[in-house]
Amino acid sequence: MQKPVLEIRHFNSIVVLAEELSYTKAAIRLGISQTGLTRRIQDAEKRLGRKLFTRNRSKVELTDPGRTCVAEARLSIEHEERAVQFTKAHSQTVESHLVIGRSPYADPLLVDVLLSLDLPLHPNLEIQLQSEFAPGLAHDVLTSRLDLALITHPDLNPRLTTVKLTEAPLYILLPEDHSLSKREKLKLKDLTENRWVVFDRRIHPTLYEVLMERMAAEHLETNGLHHVMSADESSHLVSKGGGVAFLTKAGALRVAKHGLVAKPLDEDSLCLDVHLAARADNRSKLVSEFFRTFVTKLRSVLEPPQMTLPIGSPNSHGRR
Repeated sequence: MQKPVLEIRHFNSIVVLAEELSYTKAAIRLGISQTGLTRRIQDAEKRLGRKLFTRNRSKVELTDPGRTCVAEARLSIEHEERAVQFTKAHSQTVESHLVIGRSPYADPLLVDVLLSLDLPLHPNLEIQLQSEFAPGLAHDVLTSRLDLALITHPDLNPRLTTVKLTEAPLYILLPEDHSLSKREKLKLKDLTENRWVVFDRRIHPTLYEVLMERMAAEHLETNGLHHVMSADESSHLVSKGGGVAFLTKAGALRVAKHGLVAKPLDEDSLCLDVHLAARADNRSKLVSEFFRTFVTKLRSVLEPPQMTLPIGSPNSHGRR
């Protein structure tokens, strides 16, 4: 059988690069190296005999053949996604199976509730968890690699339905002998003159941008920024006099020991909200039952103001 000119890996790479217009950002979304992405695009261009992108030091742009190819690539991806969904819907296996993604910084309580669910119509339900940063989770839900995902601060996307599950303040980790350590809550303005230890933008892109915008708008002066990937990195820097760290509640309370304390950040625009996300056109009965059961169980362990209604409810405030 003749090999197709382009494969689905080519189509995914072309579409993501067209959306990001950055090899670095596109490679992160795809979960491959920048070199690997470059080779994949070059391979696609060689197979087609057309230049799809132009690239210089400052920007990446689509060519006219590239724009045409992106439109066709999206159609091919849609066909693959529908084939995956069709296969799942008609599966006759005894055991039900869901692949659920999560941000590694989501509240562990959500995962505990998720794994404790009992679905009467699916007694043999098997749940497979995958950790990924928010942009990668959204992409994997849209391409049907994930059935559902717990995503922090998902971007608006008409093809993605999200339901807000929880909202929690960020916490500030600081030395116990710091002048602010006795306060119950902290404001951003309280933290000026300190070096800030913040999560890398790849972990919480929207939250990171909001924080940077607040810094600029309010002319907040700091002694610089450290960018980290984990709460453990943050605690090490803070313990060595590297400043104060912005963390999730779970992460802050876990590492607040050996001379470190954690205090909630009292800023409405800098809360960590977690959403349950699915494809907007997903009609799976298993996914629907999981949503209902998950939200009901979560409502029993969280305060009502923290909850919204599940997908499909007439009064739901989930994003569409």
